[in-house]
Amino acid sequence: MDLKKDIKDVRRFKEILLVFFEEGFGYYLAKAKLHFHLPFTKRIKPAREVNDKQVQAIKLRKAFERLGPTFVKLGQLLSLRPDLVPKEFSQEFEKLQDAVPPFTYNQAKKIIETDLGKPLNQIFKSFDKKPIASASIAQVHKAIMKNGKVVAVKVQRPNIKETIDADLDILFFIAKELEKHFPKLRNYRPVDVVKEFALWTRKEIDFEIEARNAIRLKEELKNDSKVDVPQIYSKLSSKKVLVMDFVTGVRIDDDKFLKKSHINRKSLALTYFNSVLEQALLYGFFHADPHPGNIFVQKSGKIIYLDYGIMGEVRHQDREKVVKFISTIPDKDPIKSYNIILSLAREVKTNDLSEFREKCIQVMEDVYFHSIKDVSFGHALYEIISDGAKYGVIFDANHVMLAKAVYQAEGLGYQLDSTFKVVDVFKVFTNKFLQERYSPEKIISKIKDTFWKNKDLLLELPDHIVKIIRKLEREEPAPQINISQLEDIEEDIEEMQRERNLGFMVLVLFLASTFLLYIEGYTTILGLPLSYILIITTIIVFLYFMFSHRKNRRLN
Repeated sequence: MDLKKDIKDVRRFKEILLVFFEEGFGYYLAKAKLHFHLPFTKRIKPAREVNDKQVQAIKLRKAFERLGPTFVKLGQLLSLRPDLVPKEFSQEFEKLQDAVPPFTYNQAKKIIETDLGKPLNQIFKSFDKKPIASASIAQVHKAIMKNGKVVAVKVQRPNIKETIDADLDILFFIAKELEKHFPKLRNYRPVDVVKEFALWTRKEIDFEIEARNAIRLKEELKNDSKVDVPQIYSKLSSKKVLVMDFVTGVRIDDDKFLKKSHINRKSLALTYFNSVLEQALLYGFFHADPHPGNIFVQKSGKIIYLDYGIMGEVRHQDREKVVKFISTIPDKDPIKSYNIILSLAREVKTNDLSEFREKCIQVMEDVYFHSIKDVSFGHALYEIISDGAKYGVIFDANHVMLAKAVYQAEGLGYQLDSTFKVVDVFKVFTNKFLQERYSPEKIISKIKDTFWKNKDLLLELPDHIVKIIRKLEREEPAPQINISQLEDIEEDIEEMQRERNLGFMVLVLFLASTFLLYIEGYTTILGLPLSYILIITTIIVFLYFMFSHRKNRRLN
């Protein structure tokens, strides 16, 4: 093996292998033929396999902490993705510490001035030399803008991109060797994991992406007075610098602060859990790393989201499936739950789903038939989706992160309020989702969309009717009219009559639903206002009108 051809930084490669060896992974290095790159004294030392997954997880977490930013970030990603590693590892990686010594003020100043193209004193009225927080990717300084606004300035670590790129190069090489020499590891797709990690990390170190994420999330939350995101100053931000409003507050799980500030814990739990559901299922864009360190609470009880490097997105059709799953909880039907969850799968790599089906049903039965106090729907969904890969059922990464976010939010809800009942929250949210989904504004918007999609057909319709009428009015010699022509004319007349009747029905239904909406929009059938049902009926009749007419035109 010509190592220099495969790896750019051989010194760093040997450093990484040495740390893994010292943390107890010598057996795996030897089996993967990587121990030849260790010092001779280490090579001859016998190495034993560690079979205990929990012990392995602890040792690997310690190795990641020693190896620095790239590996800490890798561990943090894996903590969010139990579908990629065994649960023992994903849970242990949640303990990874991201606090590292700060870099100097002069380095921070140089990065800001280089990226923003101005001297520091022209950008800020004042700038604190000592950072208020320091992590593996960046550190944060407090500053005051020229207009007097107090802001937080996030500055990227010097040469962090180059450091991560070099480590990714090494990780790709190690992943390939592990797949080659450890067949059992292939189920966890080490190379694909590194690829996904590389994509995620490169996005995270681009602060322009984080700025856009924060702005989008703030727009989602604009009508919620209890949840917010700091204002982002895009003109003062770049790929390496991010400027936002400085917010006060503490971690949401700080018991002493909550007691001292007399914050209603029940209300806080409900607000936070609802916020997670609404982000993901109403708007389809959510904070995918909602651990307590990224969620602040202020004295007023307002929740502030921080750190927008990891965000998830859920497609419209998938949102409806998840809500359907939630709405069927009262039915306590594990098979129905299984079918909904399976419909969310991105890929099914097996012809035999019996094991996955059994796993699903078992988990849901455990949930449905325990006492309400012991119920954890978030954990159920999280466990099923994260275990899917074992059975050849692959879920989208966003689904895994959504399940994890809901699970975390549920756990924090119980931590904040021992009486917290996720079932009650689900009921309220489902009603809100239906109201949002089938609001008059949304329905009218869909009608508009349908109109524009079929505008050509609608515009042609009057001409078609006029042609029929003229055909009927034409006076032609009797001998020129045969039986088939008469039948055609008769069919045209009947079609025109049907179109007129359907058109009239659409108009009546639309006027009736609009009238009811404003007069008594509170009468309900099956939980939906009567006015909404009439609007939906109008749409169905209208679509039938459109498509039946189009079909008839094709036939003619």
